[in-house]
Amino acid sequence: MLNELLVIEDADVHLSILRKIAVQAGFATTGVNSVDGAMNVLRRRNFECITLDLNLGERSGTEVLQLLADLKSRVPVLIISGSDDQTRDVTVRAGKILGLNVYPPFSKPVDLALLRQTLRQIAADTDRQRLVKASIR
Repeated sequence: MLNELLVIEDADVHLSILRKIAVQAGFATTGVNSVDGAMNVLRRRNFECITLDLNLGERSGTEVLQLLADLKSRVPVLIISGSDDQTRDVTVRAGKILGLNVYPPFSKPVDLALLRQTLRQIAADTDRQRLVKASIR
């Protein structure tokens, strides 16, 4: 079973790059370019991982973090943003306070090799968890 990744990014070029890296790491991807798009898809579907840009037009990716907290999500969230270091770090701390599984943030331009490695590790961890659950049944 292929792991599903939701890419939330409003810049088309970044969305395309992130989706390609995710495929290389073993994920099927869904891409959205707005807070509303993210909220709509997150209410209907489950994902094994989410990448989140913080600056989504006139709105902030932090709104997505609040929805994930409301949904009691434990899905790994990778913040990938051109925001300054302090903003990224504060957002990660806020996500953790909300009980989310937020990884250390990535700055733009993204270190693609590190992102690919992180996504591969998340995919492997998800696969192991899936096997453990299947063996318990």
